[in-house]
Amino acid sequence: MNPQNKPKSLQDILKQRQQSGFVGREDQVNQFRQNLAFPPEDDRRRFLYNVWGQGGVGKSTLLRQFRKIADEAKIISAYIDEAEKTIPEVMGRLAEDLERQGHKLTQFTERYKVYRQKRQELETDPEAPQGFSAFVGKTMAKTGVRLARRVPVGGAVFDFVDEDAFATQAGEWASYVAKKITNKDEVRLVQEPEEVLTPLFLQDIFKIAKETGVVLFFDTYERTGEFLDNWLREILEGRHGELSFNILITIAGRHELDIVGHLMRG
Repeated sequence: MNPQNKPKSLQDILKQRQQSGFVGREDQVNQFRQNLAFPPEDDRRRFLYNVWGQGGVGKSTLLRQFRKIADEAKIISAYIDEAEKTIPEVMGRLAEDLERQGHKLTQFTERYKVYRQKRQELETDPEAPQGFSAFVGKTMAKTGVRLARRVPVGGAVFDFVDEDAFATQAGEWASYVAKKITNKDEVRLVQEPEEVLTPLFLQDIFKIAKETGVVLFFDTYERTGEFLDNWLREILEGRHGELSFNILITIAGRHELDIVGHLMRG
């Protein structure tokens, strides 16, 4: 070891090891930087990036490096991890991140504010049906059995074995919302937040992407993929409206994603 590089503390050793481990990611860093420079019509341009590997291999560090590269290229970015538990919360956090950089998602933010207000009112209502707070935030029309076989309750995840009983309870929750909220648009907003908010979210980002590139980072996908995977597929397939070609979605998790092989290139 070069005497000049001899560590003086534990922090020095850890930093050297981190830098050494990051060397294997240099190709990915260079590819990401190069990808940002490709025009959308270039066949080499990727619109979806996937970083995967076991825990502790530097995926989050790599995303921070990617974000720094985007910033240097005058491209705005937004980031979420496992802190957000529902799709509306994910969109809300991304919107907040973009707004801090001077790009407000006006349509989305206005409706999301109403959604959060109505959700809070319903959750704190003493007449709310049992289990309602764990259910709200997911699209009720979809939740039935297909999406909500596994619903978080009190921080844990439970499998609903009795599908008929769950379907009955879902109907009770939907009826409760319709009874408490008189505005039909707000009823749908609470009952189907993904369906209402996602198009507004995409429209606002589309406007931003006319002026600058946008990178959306999804970290710790091994924890969030259970509820994000289908939503992202629907977005990429155009189910919720047009997605700007000036957007790059970057996902980091423990496993390579099937979605990447299907939709990696435009």
